[in-house]
Amino acid sequence: MHKNERAYLSDEELAVLAANGDDESMALLITKVAPIASAKASSFAKARIPDEDLTQEGMLGFLDAVKTFNPQNGAPFKAYAETCINNRIVSAVRVSFNNKNAALSNAVAFEDDGADIGDLSSDPANIVSQNDESEYYERLLNDGLSEFEYKVVMLRLENKSYADVSKELGCSEKAVDNALQRIKKKMRAKLNK
Repeated sequence: MHKNERAYLSDEELAVLAANGDDESMALLITKVAPIASAKASSFAKARIPDEDLTQEGMLGFLDAVKTFNPQNGAPFKAYAETCINNRIVSAVRVSFNNKNAALSNAVAFEDDGADIGDLSSDPANIVSQNDESEYYERLLNDGLSEFEYKVVMLRLENKSYADVSKELGCSEKAVDNALQRIKKKMRAKLNK
């Protein structure tokens, strides 16, 4: 099929062709659907996930729609794709909010100030997770930490090990530990006000 002929096909016909491996039909559908995914992603401005990531989630929903679309069900492809895109984005946002403290809950403190290693209450990440007022704590993190300390704690909140954090930031594991100790002291001071 010639490229110009595809321009006259319906979205439903393009979806069937794309599902069967026609790359040019897929490209045409992507140009039609990408703005929808972007618009849906931007409607979740308060989510903790960047718009680009949500748009990518939406495009994964679009790919699912191409794979699972059945024209015999009578639904227009565009409506079906919008539903799949929206569902994928909503699911990503829910997972993000449900797991916002997962790294905090599983964190293990590395203490050299005499505290018991099993005492998780002194880890900066766990100090943050002790209360569900996440916006309040986010402000505390944003206002009281240096740029390096903020990066360290954000990477630790992503459940990254000391080795991973040090590799990503180009510093030693000791520098990561020192930053976490400073963060712990700053957080305790702010929380005890």
